[in-house]
Amino acid sequence: MALRSAPLWLLVLLAVALRQSCVGASSHSLKYFSTSISVPSQGLPHFVIVGYVDGQVFVHYDSHNRRVKPRVSWMEKVGKEDPQYWDINTQRARGAEEAFRVGLETLRNRYNQSEGE
Repeated sequence: MALRSAPLWLLVLLAVALRQSCVGASSHSLKYFSTSISVPSQGLPHFVIVGYVDGQVFVHYDSHNRRVKPRVSWMEKVGKEDPQYWDINTQRARGAEEAFRVGLETLRNRYNQSEGE
């Protein structure tokens, strides 16, 4: 009987070990912050996107350069492995820049109280 239950116990121990290794696996975060400024101070861009992985800046886009650029060395490899990566993400960022510009213009038109009612 002990020999028959040995594979079952081994299977249970293996399942527990695998579960622990999965639970112990680290999680990561990916965040993008987009900021649009209606009237920027001198030298500031109108629009900025900053991407973070685990709290570290890894990509940056602004309305002055108008290109998504890597901010860490490991992201520079992406362009070598996938030449279209930076172009595609630059187009997405430019689309977001335009959407934010339109959104700010809409806000300005709807909530401008300087003309009176």
